[in-house]
Amino acid sequence: MSRITGTGAGDEREQLGQRVRQLRQAKGLSARDLAARSGLTQTYISRLENAKLSPTVATLSRLVAAMGETITSLFTGERDTGPVVRADERTPLHSSGVDDYRITPSWTTRLEVLESVVAPGQGSGPKSHTHLGDEECVLVLDGTLTIWLGAEEHTLGPGDSATFSCQRPHRWLNPGGRPCRALWIITPAVY
Repeated sequence: MSRITGTGAGDEREQLGQRVRQLRQAKGLSARDLAARSGLTQTYISRLENAKLSPTVATLSRLVAAMGETITSLFTGERDTGPVVRADERTPLHSSGVDDYRITPSWTTRLEVLESVVAPGQGSGPKSHTHLGDEECVLVLDGTLTIWLGAEEHTLGPGDSATFSCQRPHRWLNPGGRPCRALWIITPAVY
């Protein structure tokens, strides 16, 4: 597997934009078609594909769902075939202030585990969202993460976890002054 290369945010946005464009074209969709399906504007999709912006996790989820895909399809690199994923071979997915690393092999269908590194002040986006899947659990490894489950607000520290239905509106944010590391466990695998 290969990591996303490049050292700057522009490089990361460019690679993400290219991958979104590749998926859209592979599905035979125009930017206009994808805009209509996702509820985003054609201008937004163009700006994303041309590395002019960095989307939130929630927006990426909405975009790939509109293409009949999952977030997993945005990870670059070859598909894992065995049971082991080496730490130095994890494929990152960069979005607005969040770096996600797939912990489980890409072939899994019943379980998905991601490690997220969330920059201070960053999160899933300002609006709550739902996504495919049944249940989700987040375990904070380092730092602080505030999660909103419907109208409930919970601030989690190292070792704290929250478990909820993927269909329950939720959002999250790192309110701290340093990066937060968290594990996300989702069943069945949707990302």
